[in-house]
Amino acid sequence: MLNHPRPNKPNSQLTPKGSLSQKTLFQITVCTALIVTVSAIANYMQAISALRNQKLTQLEESVVERVAREQQIFDLAADNHAILKSEILRKFAQPAPANLEEEFNNLLIRYPDGVIRNNPANFDGQRQAGVYIDKSLEITPEIRRKVIDLQRLIESYGSAWHNRFDSTFIMTPENITIVYWPQVPNYVQEADANFYMPQKPEYLVATPENNPQRKTVWTTPYYEPVSQLWLVTASTPVDYNGQTIGTLGHDITLNQLIERTVNNHIEGGYNLIFRGDGQLIAHPDLIDKIQDSTTTVKIQNLQDSNLMNIFKLVKNAPPNQFIIPNYQDDQYLVFRQMPGLNWYFVTVFPRSILRKQSLNFVLTNILIEVILLLSLMVLVWVVLKRQVSAPLQQLINATQKISAGDYNVSLADDREDELGFLAHSFNLMAAEISNRNKELQGTLQNQKMLVHEVTITMNELNSSARGSAEQASKAAVAAKQVLYLIKGDHEYADSYYHDCLQETVNKLADKISDLNNKIVQIGLISTMVSNFANQTNILALNAAVEAVQADHNSGQGFNVIANEIRKLADQSKSSAAEINNLVHDLKKAMSSTVRVTEESQTGFNEVVNGINSIVENSQTISLNINQQSVAIEQVLEMMNDLNVNYEIPR
Repeated sequence: MLNHPRPNKPNSQLTPKGSLSQKTLFQITVCTALIVTVSAIANYMQAISALRNQKLTQLEESVVERVAREQQIFDLAADNHAILKSEILRKFAQPAPANLEEEFNNLLIRYPDGVIRNNPANFDGQRQAGVYIDKSLEITPEIRRKVIDLQRLIESYGSAWHNRFDSTFIMTPENITIVYWPQVPNYVQEADANFYMPQKPEYLVATPENNPQRKTVWTTPYYEPVSQLWLVTASTPVDYNGQTIGTLGHDITLNQLIERTVNNHIEGGYNLIFRGDGQLIAHPDLIDKIQDSTTTVKIQNLQDSNLMNIFKLVKNAPPNQFIIPNYQDDQYLVFRQMPGLNWYFVTVFPRSILRKQSLNFVLTNILIEVILLLSLMVLVWVVLKRQVSAPLQQLINATQKISAGDYNVSLADDREDELGFLAHSFNLMAAEISNRNKELQGTLQNQKMLVHEVTITMNELNSSARGSAEQASKAAVAAKQVLYLIKGDHEYADSYYHDCLQETVNKLADKISDLNNKIVQIGLISTMVSNFANQTNILALNAAVEAVQADHNSGQGFNVIANEIRKLADQSKSSAAEINNLVHDLKKAMSSTVRVTEESQTGFNEVVNGINSIVENSQTISLNINQQSVAIEQVLEMMNDLNVNYEIPR
């Protein structure tokens, strides 16, 4: 029996190892995540750069605005002093009025400590200017005029400027002080007899030695013991005819400046003010130490590395560079110098805040991008599911149906993309496979019918061959008997058995004639076997061609069968050719025998020879017919196996 190839595992039992949509979505997600990561890094770098520039620009603008605002009070003080100085010089250029002594005595009295001060009986320190005259000073008409004129001007202008300046005063070289200070109305009354204004910072800063330009200058912050306040004073010298009349002053309480500096700051940063010599004026962490101390606070003496680093960076900054990175302390320094004061207003801003703000900005963007990415992934998943996975699943189902033998499948091919083209191609392929399968079914059915017919023919051939072999054997036996009779009784035959011999020869002639007819029949059968072999070869060739064309596992088995049939057919054809040759010789011998027998009995020797030839040929015929019978039996066995075991594949 033929062994058919073992079929492969059907498609219905195969399961995909992964989803194309999932793989595509994963690849898109990875690529998009990489893009988002690179974009986030780039955005972070760009954000921190842009935010740094923006923040530092804002800080610089804020510092410039802040310094300009703080500078206004100092500029206003200089303007006020210029106005008052002009008025004093105008007064001193006029003639002295009369009766100043009475007015002087009503306004001022000498106190027990020898100091001349305002008369308490008619003095209101919140509305009038207080006067302090050194106890050792000789009172002359010039002194009286100077005191009266200056007292009137200070009181008049001081009250007008009080909304901006707490105090307005003038100091003279003779140790005369005239002050309008409503917040400290008893200032001159509380000043002791040793009070000596020409030795105070607000006076010394404007002396010709310290202020040769004779302009408005500012003192360093100092502690004023009478008021117990930290002050800074604008001092403007007033000279007339080469002599110093006095020095005008405006006091600014540092408490307000410090409070504004400390409290009004940018978020995350802080402000500080220091002088060019290192004196600390305002600092949020040292405000109590600055205000509570009776001595100045120097940065150099604080042993604060951060403050010292800030001081050095600001002092050593290149010209026109007002933003300095402090890498040591991870800070940015934005500063401006206050003109005329030698003060530095500095805003300190930590770089970490910029990084944090940039990171928050980037994280916000990343969150938005992640949300957009997730939304995109959902959309891509839906699109892939509908546009790719579903058509591919339909294609898989269709292939499984075809694998199961159901060729009645059709995919929607109305799409104008690659999947539509694939569906169209698949439909064409399915139709072609269906047509070829039908053709193969028809071809195999025809082949089965041909095999069946061959089997029947071979059965008939086998029966005929066996009959021919039996008849040939009988003819050989009869010929031997005749030969024996002729050889054994030659003499007796001439006389006694002449008639019997004649009768026997006649019978032999009949038998030979009958054998001749059988031989003709054998020739016809041999011709038919030869034709059948040719037909079998053609059938085997067609089977091989169909096996190549048909994309089916059964083609291999049929190819084996075709090869076997071809071999047996070749063997049958060879045997048939030999039979034809023998039959041809036999026909010649039989014809000669009959002709000799009929013509004359005198050719007995020729008859004997013919009979011997008949015997030999008959034996040969019998042997060849037996061989043919064996070959035909083999063909018949193969045909029976083919007819029984072969099933038409679907």
